[in-house]
Amino acid sequence: MRYVCTLSLVALIGLLPTGLFGQVPGTETPAAQPEPQGPNYLSMGNAAFEQDNYAEALELYLQVPGIEATPYAVNRLGLSYHMLNRLSEAESVYKNATRGNKELSAAYNNLGALYYGRRKFKDAENRFKDALKYDAQNRVLRQNLRAAKYARENGKQIRPVLLELMSENPLLVLEREGDVVKVVMLMSPEVLAEVTLQGKKGDSYLARKMFEDAIIEYQRAIKIDRYDPSIINRLGIAYHQSQRLKDAEKQYKAALKINPYYLEALNNLGSIEYTRKRFRRAMNYYGKALDIRPNSPTILQNIGSCLFAMERFEQGLQIYIRALQLDPDLFNHVGGFGTLIQTSQRNESMVNFYMAKVFANSGDKDRTMSYLYKAVEEGFKNDKMLRGDPAFSLLADDERFIQLLASFG
Repeated sequence: MRYVCTLSLVALIGLLPTGLFGQVPGTETPAAQPEPQGPNYLSMGNAAFEQDNYAEALELYLQVPGIEATPYAVNRLGLSYHMLNRLSEAESVYKNATRGNKELSAAYNNLGALYYGRRKFKDAENRFKDALKYDAQNRVLRQNLRAAKYARENGKQIRPVLLELMSENPLLVLEREGDVVKVVMLMSPEVLAEVTLQGKKGDSYLARKMFEDAIIEYQRAIKIDRYDPSIINRLGIAYHQSQRLKDAEKQYKAALKINPYYLEALNNLGSIEYTRKRFRRAMNYYGKALDIRPNSPTILQNIGSCLFAMERFEQGLQIYIRALQLDPDLFNHVGGFGTLIQTSQRNESMVNFYMAKVFANSGDKDRTMSYLYKAVEEGFKNDKMLRGDPAFSLLADDERFIQLLASFG
């Protein structure tokens, strides 16, 4: 094993720039000179691509040896064809990119955009869903799915917009953002402006806890455009905060019907099931949301709350600790009027005891004591758990903790 490691180190040093370590004393053999290299076509192609010089980028990418082995570069090759309106070649290249990496969301999206430009809106919708499966929170992908659904179901309404765009923008591409294409929303500017205005009004009312007014504005927006899961989800939140859980549930499910990877709706359905004390169902929804956003403090907190409600305290503790590491102010947040519903804490003795352990783990003495007081107020009487738990060792000299232990007698 020692010999193998030595070879690996030598090989690694050989890859570093020459002259990095200087000349080894006593060495008479001159250092080997690097082999001359040809042009870096990939780097040059990327530079041209970033400058929107697609014709030059295409020529350079085609000279990259073994480019088919790098799906990300192949996707850019496809985009170069695409933006030059060489659609058959672009389609073939995108498909090769997805075969090279089945989780390459950008290639699925761009293939969908290509179909969108050909007015094959159903095919575009399916490819956008494929893309969202692997990049569920990408704003461009979400917008593209909305555009495809609207176009597919509103043939008469989109016709005037299409006629206007056919000569100046036959690809129906709004812009390229990085390695993905954003398509044009085939809604008249006047209608789109009205939808946007109603949504903003709803958001304003929701932030001010004027839930009934928010509901009215969101409903107006959805009446015009029922393809935006973001507005549908926010309508669900307005119902949710009004304790109209059935109406909220209906909206969250409607959002998921449009976009099955819309994590906000998944999380919020979990919160409804939590309120109904259907904890296993809640965990199922939270788990699906966490698969999409593994490091979401809010979703982790919701899972922790659910585990506590199921009396799986140690598991809940670990989840809370992880959530608090991601957002130290998580438990200071109030409201819950964002796109993710944050569940409230159950005010029970054991829950408060474990919440004290959460903050003891982070070294917060004041909040640890606060939750210990709450635990005792709720009926916590097990002083042996307090005395024997190493989590509370930071309080060994704290007068408040000493007095609390003394109160047990």
